[in-house]
Amino acid sequence: MYSVKLLFCIVGVINAAASAMQFNCSTARMKACEITNIIITEYTDVSEWEFPDHSDISFGSYPLPDESTIITEITKEVSEKLTNAQNVQMQNVSLMSFFLWEHLISLDASYNYLSELIVDPTAMYNLKSLVLKHNRLQNIDFLKGLFKLRDLDLSNNYLEKIDLSILDPAKDLATLNLSNNRIRTITTTIGDMLHLPWLTVLMLNNNQLTILDASRWQFNVLQDFFLSNNRLSYISMCEIQNSFPRLQSLYLDGNNWECPNLNSTIAQLHESGVKLVNYSSHNCTEAIENICCS
Repeated sequence: MYSVKLLFCIVGVINAAASAMQFNCSTARMKACEITNIIITEYTDVSEWEFPDHSDISFGSYPLPDESTIITEITKEVSEKLTNAQNVQMQNVSLMSFFLWEHLISLDASYNYLSELIVDPTAMYNLKSLVLKHNRLQNIDFLKGLFKLRDLDLSNNYLEKIDLSILDPAKDLATLNLSNNRIRTITTTIGDMLHLPWLTVLMLNNNQLTILDASRWQFNVLQDFFLSNNRLSYISMCEIQNSFPRLQSLYLDGNNWECPNLNSTIAQLHESGVKLVNYSSHNCTEAIENICCS
């Protein structure tokens, strides 16, 4: 999976005036500017604050504990002071709300309490990588304007129902991770078919899916499809073959498979050259190729 690798430098805090505060990177040779020892809440007055004119900024020092850095909200006012930042990491800072700015290319706000990403419907966003794993998101409506996304990680959130049609404009999307949520239903409500022509990895494992309807999906280059640890008892091989013609690896273990259906499915997968991979080991009385069934 694509990820942005950042090298960090420590920032010094300089009191420019009694009410002003300026942050400067201490070492220009390093790639990214790390900002610690900062508290921002909805009540913080940042009108006199100045952040570094730096393309790569990291708040906090995750995974190391840093109780001095707490940022509960990135408001529009704060975002306007960070418009030159293109790559931002803001992990484990108690973040609850984030106002997105147009020139941001990558955002990693993992391990927070994020329940909303605020987007301007009139803005033209350049965001390509969005990692919001381990937060408290309950919907994905904020994705409507993010047409340039290539990598999206929303794993370990509180999602229960997904309409994938919202991703149809994101034609460059290559990896989509929705694992470890509470997803029971995935729908496609807009248009005849959902085309994601560059999607290569789709992770839906560790959810609560009982039905998978892929009849309106067209993911022509999908290679790895994770469906482990759901509640599926049947999948349509016709849909699999039509929707994912280049599928290479399929993860099916940890579901409620019926043995006759599973046996038939596995036989067809072998004929199609798709490799079955076990995500984890399971104890069961009956199994087909190490996949439990009943």
